[in-house]
Amino acid sequence: MMTTLSSEGSSSNSTAPGIFHVSGHVSGSTSSDGHRCPLCKKFQKCFYCKDCIQGGYIAAHFESLNSVRLSLDDLTEKKRKIEQSCLQYLENKQKADILQTKIRQVRDRNRIISLALEEKRQKKEELNQKLVKMAAENKERGERLGHFKTKNEMMEDYISRKHEDLTGAKEKLNKQYKDLTDLVRLRVEQLFQFVFPITESWSHISCRELESSGESSRPAKEKWVYADDSNEVQYKIVNPSLPGSGNYSNYTLWAKCDGVPMSEDVNQMAGNPALNIATALAYTAQLLNVLSFFLDVRLPYKIIYSEFNSTTLTEQQFSKKVAKLNANILYLCISQNVEISSLSPNKTIQNLLKLRNNKTTQLGRQKLYSELNLILT
Repeated sequence: MMTTLSSEGSSSNSTAPGIFHVSGHVSGSTSSDGHRCPLCKKFQKCFYCKDCIQGGYIAAHFESLNSVRLSLDDLTEKKRKIEQSCLQYLENKQKADILQTKIRQVRDRNRIISLALEEKRQKKEELNQKLVKMAAENKERGERLGHFKTKNEMMEDYISRKHEDLTGAKEKLNKQYKDLTDLVRLRVEQLFQFVFPITESWSHISCRELESSGESSRPAKEKWVYADDSNEVQYKIVNPSLPGSGNYSNYTLWAKCDGVPMSEDVNQMAGNPALNIATALAYTAQLLNVLSFFLDVRLPYKIIYSEFNSTTLTEQQFSKKVAKLNANILYLCISQNVEISSLSPNKTIQNLLKLRNNKTTQLGRQKLYSELNLILT
């Protein structure tokens, strides 16, 4: 297909024109705006020549596409070679850095080892000095050992002599304690036999009302009434007596009046149950105090035995003093190993007789003797 083309600024050189202008008289045109481009199939007024494009001549002042491709290939090859050489250099550099790092580590380790060796050397010198000092002390102690050995033998002899003296003192103490126990038992027996003798009797007094002339003039509430104590065991301490059952209600009957009646007639007052019980309890309290002195036992309640002879005791006061007396007797009996099952809280005289008939081998403060014996052992 023939087409008339005109070029602006065309020259006689062999370079391809940059822009082509298509005239309007080209035969076979299908549009008044331009020809169809054989490459993009679009109508263009300005387009490149097909042959120029295939030849690689895009513009007049450009190089050929083939030459550009060859130059690009050359540059790519040079770049690859440069990269290889750089990689080789970097690899060598990296190896050198690794070696330098290892060298530094080895140097640091050697320095630490040197410091540790120096420290161990100093410690060894200190231990050697201590060893020399200990050797000198051991030598001095070895020289003093003979003196201590002699002194040890002297101490053993001294301890042996003191042990013999202690054994003799213990035997002497046991003998003295036995003598003391026998003496206490003798004094207790003498106390019951001569000072405060206690005898057993039977009461045959029947209930009666005193009808004497001096008493018949009293009001009915103040008349002396004697309770029926027939066939009851009586324990006479010195002269007055106490009922064996521990029932002291006769005193309370008399205490309901305006105090215990007194009289100058001794024979008349001898049959008075209130005075009889009060006097017997006073003797019992005195006996208990003397027994606690002989046995070296401190009683839990302090009792003044003369208070039983008071004529102004009320029923409550009398009962409280009798309870304290019985509690002291029980405490003294238990401290001397009297069987608890044989004791009765209200039987005053019977409990004292249990203490008298107690056949224990030790009397007095047994706990103190046991502790002392343990110390000496």
